[in-house]
Amino acid sequence: MGGASPANGLVPSGASPATTLTMGVIATVAVGSDPDLPAYDASSGYVYVPNSGAGNLSVISGTAVVGTVAAGLFPCAAVWDSGNDYVYVMNEGSSNVTVILGTSVVGTVKVGNGPVGGVYDRGNGFVYVTNLESADVSVILGTTVVGTVNVGSSPSSVVYDPESGYVYVINEYSANVSVINGTSVVATVPVGSGAQSAVYDGGDGYVYVPNVNNGNVSVIRGTSVLGTVVVGSYPSFAAYDSGNGYVYVSNAGSGSVSVIRGTKVIASLGDGSSPGSAVYDSRDGYVLVPDTLSGNVSVINGTSVVATVPVGPGPQFPVYDAANGYTYVPDSQASNVSVIGAVSSSGGGPSSSGPGVPLWLYAVNGFVLAVIVGGVAVYLMRRRRPPLTAASF
Repeated sequence: MGGASPANGLVPSGASPATTLTMGVIATVAVGSDPDLPAYDASSGYVYVPNSGAGNLSVISGTAVVGTVAAGLFPCAAVWDSGNDYVYVMNEGSSNVTVILGTSVVGTVKVGNGPVGGVYDRGNGFVYVTNLESADVSVILGTTVVGTVNVGSSPSSVVYDPESGYVYVINEYSANVSVINGTSVVATVPVGSGAQSAVYDGGDGYVYVPNVNNGNVSVIRGTSVLGTVVVGSYPSFAAYDSGNGYVYVSNAGSGSVSVIRGTKVIASLGDGSSPGSAVYDSRDGYVLVPDTLSGNVSVINGTSVVATVPVGPGPQFPVYDAANGYTYVPDSQASNVSVIGAVSSSGGGPSSSGPGVPLWLYAVNGFVLAVIVGGVAVYLMRRRRPPLTAASF
């Protein structure tokens, strides 16, 4: 990032000195009911938002919905396959996966019972879908299931390690992680109780698994647990910051974020009432954490909270669009998506981007906040129960 003007923050090229760039909600996009975990397609530039309550997906380009695609019952998550440019949508209620190209359905793939999570393995071109109720993983190539892998009880999420080529499946009720290579389980790694998500650390090659019921995080390397890190109460999600090598763990019960380096906590940050899924901004080195109860997104730089951006109620699972620099935050309780980006303003307080569209501007030490979400992990949790919040426990 460039330096800041002493009085006005960063001044855009050709702009008057009174104009500053800040982070704010630049648009609120109406989608279907109960929007869930979206996917970004880097080829088309579209953002796909599964609307669990409506049984469809909203396809967003910029700040406009360019298509609505029918899916199955309770579509809860989406994942993009960069090999074939397909988007796979997990339909928990109908136990199948809708395969989309652009704004058209190209196939419907029958999988196990209650699919809730997915990840793309760029090494072999497979998409792995976790089936919560049948305790297995469907392995898809294109629009065909090429394997079914038995795992532990209630597999809720999955993460890919590009270094080893392993896929890690988090089995919530059996308190372990199934490690898959291709279409076979090569190891079962014990973790703590209630684990639902994981994140891969590309610097150390570690996989971090927050154990919701134990207040700690299991750190896995390959097929072994290297250590267990004590964090706050009810740790739910994690994000990896490739700039500083830190892992940020959202503690839903204690309203805090634990910052981990390797296997040690280096800081604990107050974040709000119930921090949820976190994402990493690789351009500016920020980590953004939606708070599902307060309706805010906290911006973290290193070990400090540097801004709070109000969005809609029940924010969760942000995704970044690399083509336009926007971050899309599904507001699960409002049937809309808050679009966050860098905006210009002559002042530093609340403003408006037009009739009926609130815009809240925040200047942070005079610097531009432009959100970019990176990382390899796709962490998903069962949709037909409330998102992890302090009130859930």
